[in-house]
Amino acid sequence: MQLKALKPLQETKYLSVENAWRYRAIMRTFYVNDMRYKHWLNKEDVFDALKSEPPFSDYTLELCAQDLEVLHGWGNLSAVQDTSKVMTYQQFVTKQFRYQMTEYAIEIERMTVRLENLFIEGGSLEPTLMERLKTQIESMSRMLEADDMTIGGWWNALTGDFQRLNQSYQDYIRDWSGAKAEELLKTKQFLVYKEKLVEYLKYFIKALQLHGHEIALFLNTHGCQAPNRKKLIFK
Repeated sequence: MQLKALKPLQETKYLSVENAWRYRAIMRTFYVNDMRYKHWLNKEDVFDALKSEPPFSDYTLELCAQDLEVLHGWGNLSAVQDTSKVMTYQQFVTKQFRYQMTEYAIEIERMTVRLENLFIEGGSLEPTLMERLKTQIESMSRMLEADDMTIGGWWNALTGDFQRLNQSYQDYIRDWSGAKAEELLKTKQFLVYKEKLVEYLKYFIKALQLHGHEIALFLNTHGCQAPNRKKLIFK
């Protein structure tokens, strides 16, 4: 196990410490603005975004500044001195800062957004992924003469869809072996849900059989050409 996998991540402190509700609101404010290409915020920007929310009715600009410094200390925010509004020496000495999310913080917020939506998404089987995989594999021969950037994009799309399909069926099986499934089996709602489930699985299995056979046929026909395969790998 790598040493870095054993180190504590202080960047995740804001998710569970006392006053986590304030820290999480601040980090979500930064995340939303970052998605809108507004990467730098000062304390006034953050305070204005939060003060209209009911939990922040007693929030003050001074407390906001303290929270930003705490998050900066934990490595969630980068800070640079903001001199854009400095008019006097005293203002320069009393440093004001602009803040930006660190790379760790962005990944943590992405994770929290996904966790918040897990109960909505759950596991699912996507028949369209099989069709996309077939289309991408059938374009393999065209990649032999393509430039490196085109090959890279094709490979990322192919492996991404394969990993997504693999993860989807694992999540789907996990959902049906969990506590939620046990509870559903005990209710009358399952009788209604069962019909939709059977139809859903039929649709997926049909796509799996159709496109899986065509993929296997293509690979058996075209995938054994050593010179072409070697050329594709080395490109």
